[in-house]
Parts: sequence; C-alpha cells; structure tokens
Amino acid sequence: MKLFIILLAGLLSMPVLGSELDDARRAGHIVELASGFVEAKAGAPAKARSLAADINRKRREAYTRIAKKHGISVEQVGAESYTRRMKGN
Repeated sequence: MKLFIILLAGLLSMPVLGSELDDARRAGHIVELASGFVEAKAGAPAKARSLAADINRKRREAYTRIAKKHGISVEQVGAESYTRRMKGN
C-alpha cells in the first residue's frame, strides 16, 4: 500500500503530460507497456515520439527513486505501476 501511495504521488505530479499523453493514446500514437513505460507506435508523429521519450525519462526517474527506497527493482516498480494504472481504466 505504501508503495502504491508513493507511486501515485509521483505519477499525479505530471498532470500536463497526462493530458497530452491521453490525447496521444486516443489518437493511437502511444501505447502503455506492461513494463510501466510507454511506446510511440511506428509512424507516430515526432511530437508523440518526443512525448513518449519525455514520459519514459520521468517515469524511470520516479521508478528508480521508489525502487531504491524499497529495495526492489525498477522493473518491479514499473510493472506495479502498469497494473495499478490499468485497474484505474
């Protein structure tokens, strides 16, 4: 539960990117991966590719902080983030 709260706080601190990400998802340019990161689909516009790279950089930073604090891997944090994110949809 504590991990979820920390993870949620980190992800909620990106509201502007969130709306851009939602728009890119709806347009079919970006998809969520089970790893907790996103991927720009083949042929996506440069803006969507840049957005995906920026989101992944910020997520990796957040996941790394959380992983270090809890003594778990970045991969575990990413997978948990994905699971929580998909339950919210």
